Amino acid sequence: MRSFKSRVDDATFELNLAPMLDIIVSIVPMLLLSVAFIHVTVIETPIPQAVEKAIAAANEKNKDLISVTLSVSKTSGFRFTVNDNGQTKETVVAMKGDKFDLEGLHKETLSLKQNYPNVFRLELNPEENVPLEDIVQVMDKVRTSVTSAGEPKFTIKDEAGKSIETNLLFPDVVFGNVAGG
Repeated sequence: MRSFKSRVDDATFELNLAPMLDIIVSIVPMLLLSVAFIHVTVIETPIPQAVEKAIAAANEKNKDLISVTLSVSKTSGFRFTVNDNGQTKETVVAMKGDKFDLEGLHKETLSLKQNYPNVFRLELNPEENVPLEDIVQVMDKVRTSVTSAGEPKFTIKDEAGKSIETNLLFPDVVFGNVAGG
């Protein structure tokens, strides 16, 4: 006959929590490292839809023909490089003492826009020592013209051939020297 044992021994067992603690200790640093500590904000500046379509079409058409590059340096100022069908033209806007000549930059940008009205993309190449505030001011100067100051407006033809006036100079600013990594 079978003897009945009490199951007291089975009810008191020890649970080994060391593997669970090992997992938690290794996951916590990984989670902390994967948290995004930088918050990136995009400021949307809407432009009229017809102008946006015309700009996209012009950028696609002129992508390989004409390119405008703006280099920004704390020592030499601004240097525009225009590559027009293989011919390179450079224009320099020097510093005003130890500050950037933003008004000279804007005048030169207007001149370039009058010479190349169908180009809307500008490649911006700031040096590492140029502060972010200065880069933002440069982008403001090259993107639009101030129409209240009597500056000319520029005419864009949309898909239907209708002429649209705009104060946009180079609204499509692309950073050309930012290394991904």
